[in-house]
Amino acid sequence: MSHGPSGSDIKAEPNLTPLLDMVLQLLMFFMICVNFVTEQVNEDIQLPKAQAARPMEKTEIDVLFLNLTAEGKLKVLSQDQAIGLPEIKVYLRRQYADAERVAKDGKVRTAVVIRADQNANYADVFKVMQACKEVKYNRLRFRAIMKEKPGGNA
Repeated sequence: MSHGPSGSDIKAEPNLTPLLDMVLQLLMFFMICVNFVTEQVNEDIQLPKAQAARPMEKTEIDVLFLNLTAEGKLKVLSQDQAIGLPEIKVYLRRQYADAERVAKDGKVRTAVVIRADQNANYADVFKVMQACKEVKYNRLRFRAIMKEKPGGNA
């Protein structure tokens, strides 16, 4: 019994090229996103532990990370070397002016996240806070690690 011409062995195979293109584009997108996030957060800074620590609100769209080392130096995304306290105001004014230009209504809604090392001097943290207030940043946030409750998490 024959089911068609004996010389025609035609097989239907799907075209995987568009699927592979889409997967590679998604992979590149996520690699770039992860790269930007890791550049903003400095792993050398040991955050303090706090019992009242809570995650950042999802409504915060525009965020500026300030990484304060134990020596009182500020490590920021756009500069390779840490900057001292006198240069902080210059950096913050530049960032504020950029955010003001981008804002549609001229109001800057940037949340400043201060990631101070647990061994940082409180006076340095206060100076960074003062500099932020002088430049007109109103939304200040601090990063900390959640302290484990006695008895562990059950």
